Amino acid sequence: MRQLAFRLALLLVLPVAAQAQNPVPVRGFVLDSAGKPIESVEVTAVMVGRVARTNDAGHFQIDTVMPGPSRLLIRRLGWKAIDTTFMLDPKNPRELKFTMTRVAQNLAEVRIVSHDDCPTRTMEGFECRRRAGLGAFRDSAEIAALKPVCAADIVYGMEGLRRVPSLVCPQFVPTTGWRCLKVLVDGKPVSGGNGAPALMSDYIGVEFYADFDHVPEWYKQFAFAGATRGVATYQAKRGGDMLYRQPSLGGRNCSLLVYWTHFAPRFDPALDQDKNATRAMKSRRDSIAALQKSLVDSLRAVKGQPPKPEKP
Repeated sequence: MRQLAFRLALLLVLPVAAQAQNPVPVRGFVLDSAGKPIESVEVTAVMVGRVARTNDAGHFQIDTVMPGPSRLLIRRLGWKAIDTTFMLDPKNPRELKFTMTRVAQNLAEVRIVSHDDCPTRTMEGFECRRRAGLGAFRDSAEIAALKPVCAADIVYGMEGLRRVPSLVCPQFVPTTGWRCLKVLVDGKPVSGGNGAPALMSDYIGVEFYADFDHVPEWYKQFAFAGATRGVATYQAKRGGDMLYRQPSLGGRNCSLLVYWTHFAPRFDPALDQDKNATRAMKSRRDSIAALQKSLVDSLRAVKGQPPKPEKP
């Protein structure tokens, strides 16, 4: 009875929360100190992982940003970056204006960060991949600002995910690829001994990769759905109608969602994959992909078709 009462209470609360969190666009201008527009400035809505660039009038627009506290990161080479937090009120929308100042360009040594080299099962890896800039990320402060009721609320508004109704808590499906989503908790697959916490206060970070190609190398083994066999949907009687089946599916790549909780260690080299082993995994996967492409191209040549074009 207590569980039933709790679920009924959630059903009453969630529609109100969902209504209050309808995404809205953010618009604005980026100018220099003389009031002239700056073109090609990168404007990132950090909480939803969406990026826009200013046009020749210095104008930008980012759609589907959630009301309430929001964070923008404004950057262009040769200009001082702006990292700002503001309140987004859907009832009183306004155009934002930002003024950037030039900085002296002292060209220091460039260091390329690969998120494949980041730790895999500690919070140190979450921070490392966030600095690398692939995927969409939210930290504990951004999660708290959402006031989540369910774990699905933590990713609400992230680009590449679509909200679908469910009995108590909403669910999300990817909007790209096979619409296949895999979930990890603290860098490990969700299983009986490694489930998602029920308390929202336990969540301190989340990262999402809509495109399998952007998934960190170590996590690619989990962002994959195995092949399925056809399943009978109608058993015909002897001498009767045909037997209908659901079609089988081959193995396919998936989007990846990784939740981080208070239970994840901050730093522990013994838990994380060795960088050389990760690179060996990538080399092996690339070799298999090259072999598969060679076989496909050979079959296409037999049929008189041109080689399959490279993926951009």
